[in-house]
Amino acid sequence: MTTTDGSLDRVVRAREALQDALRGADGVDLSFVEEPLDEHGWAGAPDLLRFLYALVRAVEPRHVLEFGSGVSTLVLAQAAAGLEGTCAITSVDHDPRFAAATAESLGAEAASVTLQCAPLVARVRAGVLAPCYLVDQGLLGSNRAADLVVVDGPPLVLGGRDGMLPQALEYAQCGSIIVFDDAGRDCERDAIARWEKQLGNAVEVHRPDGFARGLAAVILAAPTTAQIRLAPRAVHP
Repeated sequence: MTTTDGSLDRVVRAREALQDALRGADGVDLSFVEEPLDEHGWAGAPDLLRFLYALVRAVEPRHVLEFGSGVSTLVLAQAAAGLEGTCAITSVDHDPRFAAATAESLGAEAASVTLQCAPLVARVRAGVLAPCYLVDQGLLGSNRAADLVVVDGPPLVLGGRDGMLPQALEYAQCGSIIVFDDAGRDCERDAIARWEKQLGNAVEVHRPDGFARGLAAVILAAPTTAQIRLAPRAVHP
């Protein structure tokens, strides 16, 4: 893997932002969230939400892309509202009911969030058939690459997140951070380990301890290398 000085700087900044967020997450006040928070419910667990808030403040992104809307969308928007620059947030959900409930919960923060309802489709990525979101590129909140991608879908009953790292990388750039919730589940843990093996040093996978449902944070270090390693391989007779 060949890394330019500029690319290395972006990866180093991403590592530092990740560590800053982990250190600062405990001090995040979530009192603006009106609904009850539960480690074992459908919504994001409190430890994840505090971390996401701290991560937005540390990364200072210009575009955040989220797969799976909910209370996390509100937290991302609240965190982005405190940044000096403009941050667009795109939240994609397969279920129109969840998208509508998220839109209602955003209140004053709705202006910074673009919600897109996208159906789930099956796609083969690097030999693995898995669900992904049929995203409309024209309906994204920004045409910039995402500095931060949050993966909280598809749900396990609809196929899980087997194909979500390759999809997330389609919208990322060098130094982008992709956060996976529920990374403690066997299926998520196996999927991330498989993609880590295939992508090698094109990505850095961090698995911080202490999260109720597990968490993994992937830093994209070499986009071109990742693209090559994920490309379908020709089958020769």
